Amino acid sequence: MNKIGRNLFYQSSYQVLRIVMPLITVPIVSHSLGSTGVGQYAFANSIAQYFVLVTALGLPLFGTREIARMGDDKYLLSKKFWTLEGFSILLTGIVLICYFVVGLVFNLGSIYFIQSLLVVGAGLDVSWFFMGIEDFKNITLVNFSLQIISFLLIVTQITSHQDIIKYTIILTTISALSSSSLWYFLKGKIYFIRPKFIEMWQALKASAVLFIPQIAIILYTNLNKTMLGTLGNETFVGIFSNALLVTTIFITLIASIDTVLMPHATRLFSQNKHEEGYVMIQRVLNFEAYFTIAIAAGIIAISDKLIPWFFGSSFTNMKAVLPILSLLVIVIPGGMSISRQYLIPQDRIKEYNNSVYLGAIISIILNFILIPPLGAVGAAIVSVSVETLIWLIRLWDFWKNTHLGYSRWQILVNIFAGIIMIVVIKWSTSSMSAVPMTTIIQVLLGMIIYIILTALLNANPILPLFKQVKEKLLSKN
Repeated sequence: MNKIGRNLFYQSSYQVLRIVMPLITVPIVSHSLGSTGVGQYAFANSIAQYFVLVTALGLPLFGTREIARMGDDKYLLSKKFWTLEGFSILLTGIVLICYFVVGLVFNLGSIYFIQSLLVVGAGLDVSWFFMGIEDFKNITLVNFSLQIISFLLIVTQITSHQDIIKYTIILTTISALSSSSLWYFLKGKIYFIRPKFIEMWQALKASAVLFIPQIAIILYTNLNKTMLGTLGNETFVGIFSNALLVTTIFITLIASIDTVLMPHATRLFSQNKHEEGYVMIQRVLNFEAYFTIAIAAGIIAISDKLIPWFFGSSFTNMKAVLPILSLLVIVIPGGMSISRQYLIPQDRIKEYNNSVYLGAIISIILNFILIPPLGAVGAAIVSVSVETLIWLIRLWDFWKNTHLGYSRWQILVNIFAGIIMIVVIKWSTSSMSAVPMTTIIQVLLGMIIYIILTALLNANPILPLFKQVKEKLLSKN
């Protein structure tokens, strides 16, 4: 198995765990804490994320790209690492002071102060180094182990509404450890080189170029929770956050492809292998779309029967929110793939920035208009509208410069199969009770319908891969 294959295996394995775990922990947390408890955590977290963003300062993307450019030279890797991490540690101290000042001035409570550990974790996060050298094994092993610990703690410790502080401590501590524990694996890969202040300052300015659009990104991905908590109430935040969590689980799995391929795309473009890079991006887009359209359609189809038993009675209003947010599973991975494999590796930061700036402006305006009258439904409409716009802008840029994009036939057939899947599932299971077995039946039925229809209409991108593998095996024999 080559390096890309191994990295994709590591990332996918970890992301599968991140999908399986919430299937158990989310019902426990939702039933124990209720929509208000979940909303209290999510509201405080939405504020903490602004400080986490400033602490990271674009380093995850910038650091990955810069380390990938250093090659295998240990001196260059060490020098670049300490230059980047040096300014990150200094910045973390400044941000922490501001974090506590804001908490005291606005009396944001213990849940907020506990989450200051997220800022520390962001400052010590060196996962960008391992991504840059295309070593995903250590990242996966650390995260895998900590997620298991988090899972066990939630299952055994979160039992009632009074456990909100305990829940916050578990999630925040695990997140901070996930970032800081990777330092152990730096041994042998780099050595200490005292960074020069002028070089740290130059790196900070270069990283800030990617930080500016990150501000815009958090405005259209995180501001809705903050505004729901201030313009509405924390129950709205809980409903919206849990609905968003369902879609985020699947988006995270799909995003593992981009995480693995970004350093590879950077190397292809730095070696002037542009056509090879463009074709790779096109294949990834079609491959992702096949799964994301199916997942989005599946969420729409099963939401009515899933929500009552999975989340509990206090989340009944999610039935109007989750189907809308399911569309994010399609548009976010599409826009993310183009930005991480096409725009950023080619230093087309201006184009990347323009899309998120526009998204942020529209998001702020629409949130003020739609959240007061529609609550969580309004926030969901805004999220989908903004992410769709960003995806289309990036897709147009990619097509304009490469004349490549999605396979029209595959997309049309995938959408058709998704619609048929929704209709058949809802019609055939309408009289069934909202219990786990009904959801299992719906998922299996949907998979069968989608796979058969797309295979018969020649719109399944996986089948050609199987044929290639079969031909290689036959040629060897």
